[in-house]
Amino acid sequence: MANELEKKAQKDAEKAQKEAERAKKERQYAAMKAAAAKKPKKTPAKYFKEVKAEFKKVSWPSKKQVFNNTVVVLVSIVVSGVGVWLLDLLFTQAWSWLLKM
Repeated sequence: MANELEKKAQKDAEKAQKEAERAKKERQYAAMKAAAAKKPKKTPAKYFKEVKAEFKKVSWPSKKQVFNNTVVVLVSIVVSGVGVWLLDLLFTQAWSWLLKM
């Protein structure tokens, strides 16, 4: 009998815990819905005005910086390509050596 009471108490506790979790999720959903409702509607004109304002805040690189960065990227690509080519050559030679054995 005591065992049955313990099982019932455990089931009641689990049920209460599930109910508390459900209530918490409902509160979170309600809060998200309320936050979404508070957001002002943006018109296309307002959007483009904000975009223009953000572009004014951007720190644009000079032509010299763009040129230097471009050179660095191109040199990196060439060096990486040569490295991959050398590894390919090495593995090809090693594979052909292994097949001749």
